[in-house]
Amino acid sequence: MEELEQNEEQFREEAEGLNEQKQRWDEEESPSEEGLKEELPEVIEPPKPAENLKFWGEGTKYFGIAFVNFLLTVLTFGLYYPWAKARTRRYLWNETEAGDSRFVFHGTGKEMFKGFVIGYGIIVGLYLMLILTIDSAMGLLFVLLFYFALIALMPFAIFGGWKYRVTRTSWRGIYGRFDGELKPFLKMYAKGIFFTIITFGIYGSWFQVNIRKYLFEHTSLGNIRLGFKGDGGNLLGITYLGLFATYLSLGLFFPQFVKMLFNFNINNTTIEQEGNVRFLNSTMTSGQSYKVLMVNFLLLVVTLGLAFPWTFMRWMRLSMDNIQLPEGLDLDAVEQIEGGDASATGDELMDIFDMDFGI
Repeated sequence: MEELEQNEEQFREEAEGLNEQKQRWDEEESPSEEGLKEELPEVIEPPKPAENLKFWGEGTKYFGIAFVNFLLTVLTFGLYYPWAKARTRRYLWNETEAGDSRFVFHGTGKEMFKGFVIGYGIIVGLYLMLILTIDSAMGLLFVLLFYFALIALMPFAIFGGWKYRVTRTSWRGIYGRFDGELKPFLKMYAKGIFFTIITFGIYGSWFQVNIRKYLFEHTSLGNIRLGFKGDGGNLLGITYLGLFATYLSLGLFFPQFVKMLFNFNINNTTIEQEGNVRFLNSTMTSGQSYKVLMVNFLLLVVTLGLAFPWTFMRWMRLSMDNIQLPEGLDLDAVEQIEGGDASATGDELMDIFDMDFGI
């Protein structure tokens, strides 16, 4: 019995020794919590996937807005026009979506009415001057002065109109901002007009690109900024090829021409966020362009223009739905930055001259 007890005690001591040895080995081989953190690879979040803008406008709703606007504008002898334009823009902006949030237009008819009076007052004044002097000995001189005055008004219209639209646009409560200055814009514009005239219009493509570059590079939404990298030579080639091919094909090339211009403008537009510059991407295809534009043309002809609200919504959906935001753009990181105010006078002049640069 004593021998068995001694053996049992010996086995117990040996087992305890083995357990202690195993515990020491485990402590030596098992990494600490800090060691685990150091050994684990850094987790890198994948970039935000590219997504397209979306347009939800409907022809029936737009027809109702356009009909009421037309009726009230006629009944008020045109005075309702600023409120009609504000209502139209509110609808178009609110039907355009980016990142599951829609844009909002904050311009008012009252603001636009002030610009409407000033803008149309200037144009009417110039026309009256022309009419009263056309038969005089200085008639030719006043005709030249009239057209010179119109050309001189255009940069104010473009600059003021763009600034007004941008600063009256918001997304998720974040307002657009325009920090361009009129003086350098006027210098750039004067240079562009001069070279366009002496080159018989050839420089016009570079001129148009320079205007878009200036406007975009001074436009931001919160802490993201637009830019434009297009080249005037490329635009000139697209324009001449498109016009020539459209003429030879009796208009059949026109939808392809529209797609080429659209792709040029979208694919050369950039968005800068936290120092990273990324390009927008157009996903519009030739088939989509032909389908929408050819059907639109037939609808307008058959209905004598009454189908315009539906055709315009079809075009808006085609263009907006094919603007793809760049991969990696973090819309959730967009933050508000203080912006300036703007008058609606330039916006009215821009509307008179029928100029549009993307907004």
